[in-house]
Amino acid sequence: MPTAAPLRIDTLTLFPQMFPGVLDASILKRAAAPLPDPANPQHVRPPVADYHVHNLRDWSADAKHQRVDAPPYGGGPGMILQCQPVWDAVQAVTAHHPAPPRRVFVTPKGRPLTQPLAAELARAPGLVILCGHYEGIDQRVLDRLRDDDDGGGLDEISLGDFVLSGGELPALVLIDAVVRLLPGALGHADSARDDSFAPGARGLLDHPHYTRPAAWDGRDVPAVLQSGDHAAIDRWRTDTAERMTAQRRPDLLGLPHDRSTSPPPLVVLREAASEDRNAILHLARTHGPLPGPGPSLDPAGLADLLAGPDAITSLLAEQDDRLIAHLPLVALTHDTETATRGMLALGPTIVHPDHWTLALYRALLREAVRQARDARAARLFTFSDDPQLAETGFSLAADEGFTSIYDQFAPALHTLDLKIRRPIPPGLIRWPSPF
Repeated sequence: MPTAAPLRIDTLTLFPQMFPGVLDASILKRAAAPLPDPANPQHVRPPVADYHVHNLRDWSADAKHQRVDAPPYGGGPGMILQCQPVWDAVQAVTAHHPAPPRRVFVTPKGRPLTQPLAAELARAPGLVILCGHYEGIDQRVLDRLRDDDDGGGLDEISLGDFVLSGGELPALVLIDAVVRLLPGALGHADSARDDSFAPGARGLLDHPHYTRPAAWDGRDVPAVLQSGDHAAIDRWRTDTAERMTAQRRPDLLGLPHDRSTSPPPLVVLREAASEDRNAILHLARTHGPLPGPGPSLDPAGLADLLAGPDAITSLLAEQDDRLIAHLPLVALTHDTETATRGMLALGPTIVHPDHWTLALYRALLREAVRQARDARAARLFTFSDDPQLAETGFSLAADEGFTSIYDQFAPALHTLDLKIRRPIPPGLIRWPSPF
């Protein structure tokens, strides 16, 4: 099997001397070097990244002084990088790539660098990063690069709402964020999967971490982490990640940044009991399920489902002791067996329209995943066109070999592998009779 070529990353800068120290250390150094496999010393992992740093002055038309900047039209402080040397430099390094690379200009005016964007760039055939300096780059060459689709266009990416002296430090941050996502760059395949914002962390901040000693300066490692109960440890990590995200980055949960206003009444999630049945059916008759792909379930069908054995559990959301949302988990069957083999599905979600928020939806989804794990389910299925599913770890069921009798909704059928040692073979899955 041919070895994949390393990701070539070209950086254009006025200060190339800023790069060797960072690129020649830690993970970035390991990624650019062949490494023996500790488990199999005869196997050597080839480099996964290939760095090239270029001085923009090498493309200056000023042979004597190598100037590449000039004062701004309209007056003002500072100097502006000129069009021709920037254009010539980008075109020259682009030519080294067998396929059009992703070309990036790091600037405070760009779109924010996020974990999904870093993952997207890690899948690119190559990268060319343009670093500005002084007051900026002539807008005309940026516009032309953006319009140059044959050469890869131009993305503008920002690290945040602040200004640095040049693009060199943001370029190094971007390189690190991308390279650590390349297969083989990190020592453990799951290291990047469970980072903050990553799919394994469901888009949340990472949970706290602890190591030896168990007690330090009067502070103890949480007892649950020393218990050996892996299910309890997983729940603790999920709970602490959710609380930390709500406190520090409420925007990731769809909550407002502004804490100066009074918080909304607390929403409580809990498992439904038999006495909640009438309130659930009233919510269903009054508002019905959220629109979206998937098999329908009218109030009568929901009543049959709740009365039968196929509703494994139901999640409720309450605010001020008033039911505002309901999400059932139902048992599925496989075409090769009549009995359920650890397969659950999210039933239709019903939410009072006055209380619908993205934060509530995400909270219900996370709680449903946790309930499915507690029920020792091997896989969880759902029909949805929500792009947030990927951040929760769901993938297209068709890619895993699963189909359903609802062919018209096939592109929306997603599944989550819950990592139970009870694999579900690919095949046709069936919803219970009320659907």
